[in-house]
Amino acid sequence: MKKLLITIIALFIFITSQAQITVTVGSSLLQNPGTDVHLPVTVKGLNGQAGGTSITGLELHLSFTNTSLAYDTTLNFTATMPSTQWFFGANSVEYSTNWLEPSGNKLNIVDNTVLFNIVFHYLGGSTELVFDTARCLLIDSAFNIITGVHFVNGIITPSLGSGESRWNGTGPWNTSANWSNGIPGDSTNAIIESGEVTVSSSAVCKAITINQGTLVKLSPGFSLTVNNNYNNNGTLNLESVATGTGSLIVRGTVSGSGVNSFSRFLNLGTSTPAVVSSPVTGANASVFGSNSIEKYIESTSSWTALTGSDNLETGAGYRISGTADASVNFQGSFSTGDITRSNLSYTGSIQAESRGLNLIGNPYPSAIQWEQGNWTKANLDYAVYVWSDYKYVSWNGSIGALTDGIIPAMQGFFVKSNASGASVTVPAASRLHSSQPYYKDVDAAANVISMKLLNTADTNHFDEAFVQVITGSTTGFDGSHDAFKLAVNSAYPQIYTKAADQSMLSINTMPDFVSVPVEIKASTAGSYKIVFSNLESFNTSQPLFFEDKTTNTVINIRNMGEFVFATDGSTQTGRFVLHFQEVGMNEQPGAVLTIWNDGQAIHLIPNTGDIHADQVEIYSLAGQLVFSTGDLDLPATIQSEHLTMGLYILRIKTHEGIYARKLLVR
Repeated sequence: MKKLLITIIALFIFITSQAQITVTVGSSLLQNPGTDVHLPVTVKGLNGQAGGTSITGLELHLSFTNTSLAYDTTLNFTATMPSTQWFFGANSVEYSTNWLEPSGNKLNIVDNTVLFNIVFHYLGGSTELVFDTARCLLIDSAFNIITGVHFVNGIITPSLGSGESRWNGTGPWNTSANWSNGIPGDSTNAIIESGEVTVSSSAVCKAITINQGTLVKLSPGFSLTVNNNYNNNGTLNLESVATGTGSLIVRGTVSGSGVNSFSRFLNLGTSTPAVVSSPVTGANASVFGSNSIEKYIESTSSWTALTGSDNLETGAGYRISGTADASVNFQGSFSTGDITRSNLSYTGSIQAESRGLNLIGNPYPSAIQWEQGNWTKANLDYAVYVWSDYKYVSWNGSIGALTDGIIPAMQGFFVKSNASGASVTVPAASRLHSSQPYYKDVDAAANVISMKLLNTADTNHFDEAFVQVITGSTTGFDGSHDAFKLAVNSAYPQIYTKAADQSMLSINTMPDFVSVPVEIKASTAGSYKIVFSNLESFNTSQPLFFEDKTTNTVINIRNMGEFVFATDGSTQTGRFVLHFQEVGMNEQPGAVLTIWNDGQAIHLIPNTGDIHADQVEIYSLAGQLVFSTGDLDLPATIQSEHLTMGLYILRIKTHEGIYARKLLVR
């Protein structure tokens, strides 16, 4: 009930600017994996008696990495805000809490007061607790949302460990009793002397020796970092399932006569191919068994099959097709240094979207990050394209559907050469465990809007397109900023934009705020919607409109975060436009609804049959929502005596589409 109450209050309050306030979640450095860590949440600037801002409500959301932390409990609430006043809890990746002063009176909190302690069980590795600032809010004594709050994230790091520790026994890496000198840290030489150890946390050591007859298992979704040398005379198994893959980073040399085995789960059961790269040297195509393996030929924009005896090149990507899910097992020595792919193909005579496409691959048993480390590129466009189950996702170094530019372990990906003699070096410094926090300190990209297209009957499959206004870009395709649209599985929807030179783009950057054609391929007839996000990256005064030329509809994106429409399943060429200028709201055709206002009520009468309205909204011309109701069967009457005389925008959302028109209230 309290969480609902604070949300209701937030809907009716105005946002106001106040003095600087800081909310901090504590850090815990050099901790031993397997122990509990207590992280205090403190505040400053909330003491109205000392020049700060008194508050009446607060809501916080913190994300964390579940391979390093498991939530336990919340303790030690300050006496001025006892535990009975808080609503709190966590799922596997987020901690949330809110508080509302019971009497509604203002509360003054002394600077550096610890509101409470969050207790986590620490599994290991460096990790971060990150405030979701878009959802966190503080409410002052006048029930206004306080802006300009500074949120400080917390960091947890592992202990350095002892100089040497030996493992004997069977169990998880964080079993202290099985180590002779404590759980290894950054400075520990770990020796697996006997038995079997399972890495089911974020494990780290200075160096590792795996003795003959012993076994190290890297569980899916967990990681092992070896800061120096790796010597394996036993067996190391990196495991993989549908939901995740283990991860190994070795920063020194690799030696030993043991078995290094790296599994990669292939989701082929839906007859959707996988795009894979080998993490070991010397493997051949027979590792994929009876499944089909192909390499991409840039000069003909086609695929050619390999035989089982063909070698798999280091740093190359391959397409694997089959009819049932499978696990491929790579065995051999693995790379720890930079990998260069040179003499990438470029054929100037083929179409622009395919020209220069080269399928290379992540050559490591860990994820890599595009732009992290010294990626050396020659005659290469900036974007990268990664196959993700049923579509390609792209990244241009700052925006795109490939989250943070992270390319999974053993994953193939496309790069695009723009001249002969192209090459790329994948640096060992680009390696990271994909579950670790993203520390790159960059400002959020400005003036970016993303559009997600999905079938309302299938929300699990979607496609995305991005548009950014950025100085120095061009209106046509620009290899330094843009990404082409690569075809997805035709059974699923596609969305892209068109540049001035008619290039089809998944990422489209422009030098000015001009209108952009938006194209879709819906695959099947039905109801679809486009969801808009990243609107906060624009100046609040920047117009954002979306036009459907087929239904003669224009919406203000800032007022309506999504657009629902119906289609017969054909390619929708020329139907949609994204506008960065004010666009007049066109009247809907009168064939659907008859709408009139008699001074006391608004009457909504379907011209043929009944219509169910999922949502009916009325906006002022300034964009303010003044009325909203849902789940309404038409014909219906809406009382309007509470509206002042003037012109409004009436929006009716139905399963068939969105209808909008101007409405004069007398």
